[in-house]
Amino acid sequence: MKKTFVLCALWCLNACVYAGEIDVWSGRRAWFDNFNSFSIDYKDNAANLVKTEYVNEKSFKVNELRTAFKGYSVLSDKTFARDYFVTEKVRANGDVTLSNVSAPYVFKNNQTFNIIGTVDIDGVQYNLIPTQLEDFVVLADCKTGKVYPQTGMIKDKRLILLRQEFVLDNKNFRFEPVFITKTKQSKPVKGFDIKFDGVRMERMWFVYYDYADATTGDFVEYSFPAKPGMVNIRGVKLRIMSVDDQRIDYMVIE
Repeated sequence: MKKTFVLCALWCLNACVYAGEIDVWSGRRAWFDNFNSFSIDYKDNAANLVKTEYVNEKSFKVNELRTAFKGYSVLSDKTFARDYFVTEKVRANGDVTLSNVSAPYVFKNNQTFNIIGTVDIDGVQYNLIPTQLEDFVVLADCKTGKVYPQTGMIKDKRLILLRQEFVLDNKNFRFEPVFITKTKQSKPVKGFDIKFDGVRMERMWFVYYDYADATTGDFVEYSFPAKPGMVNIRGVKLRIMSVDDQRIDYMVIE
């Protein structure tokens, strides 16, 4: 009976040691990854609004003979909101192949790349630049653009440096900062537009568009006898020289 008890105890102890060995190694691997990894300050690559300006556009000059066709503007005075956006990227300043024991990374001159984020290694800040391999990145000094000699892999939102070092076939290669600009113009935020709408029932018709803001607008129709003379549309004075269903010749007086 005693022998059976001892054998069972030894079997249980052996099972505990085996199970414990798996847990210990798993914990050591996690600790090793964390010890050799770096925290990433992830970058938002969305375009940043840097400024908004308001632009006024007028389509007329006073006392100038002009012609407008049916459906087109006779006179407009509109103000638009123009937004300027900037996105920060990096650009390769030459062709280069970065070779190590794994697959090489190839960058072409003037290629632009989003910046995944930045890491701090020994007091130097590096940009993380995507490569052809998913989750693998190249590091470039934020100030000089010089490539860090080791490649990196993103795992669990941290950077792990691999041991293999690069060999660059272009020793002068750098990544340089570049700012991509984009402009977006709104619909009219204020102002008005007067369009010629042809002749009906011996009267010439105009449509007055009033732009209260960028999303709404009001319009009113005005008609006058279809003949030369002076007309007044909300304070805009026009001298009509000639008119038919398809065109109107006129001058803006005031």
